[in-house]
Amino acid sequence: MRLLACIFFLIIGSTFANAQSASNAFKGMGNNDEPIQIEADKLEIIDNQNTALLTGNVSVVQGTTILKARQIKVFYLRSEDQSETNSGIRKIDASGKVAIRSEDNHVTADKASVDMVKEFVTLTGNVLISQGQNIVKGCIVTVDLKRNVSNVKPCGDTSSSGGRIKLLLDPKSRNTN
Repeated sequence: MRLLACIFFLIIGSTFANAQSASNAFKGMGNNDEPIQIEADKLEIIDNQNTALLTGNVSVVQGTTILKARQIKVFYLRSEDQSETNSGIRKIDASGKVAIRSEDNHVTADKASVDMVKEFVTLTGNVLISQGQNIVKGCIVTVDLKRNVSNVKPCGDTSSSGGRIKLLLDPKSRNTN
């Protein structure tokens, strides 16, 4: 299903701290030579709305990368509009314990949204990005793929004790990344 071929465009090029990169969680995906294996409890294609909805224990595997979520909704373009993106996909929304893993790179969030046309990613709710021992925690992470700019916003009010982003950086990781 070519429809999901670029679902893993998600967060390519974003960098957090020294070796902290959400994009590494997707390095096995986006390779058009690698097959994509998709499993879900249900697939609903709503062609008149240009959407496909995968629900129930959704698992997408390509190369060394695994994406899991309770639900993934894909908004695709008609063939005459596909020049807007390489994949023919306009937007991807994943929700319900979203988890992406590739080697020692992990990304988890309550929701993930990828605008393929604008090349913009938003992760929301309990966002945790880790690479080896390096960790970034926040409530909202946005990634502008065109500009290679990432922002991490904390949970709650910044004046309260819980309203701060959290980083754990392992100095030894600089030698391995």
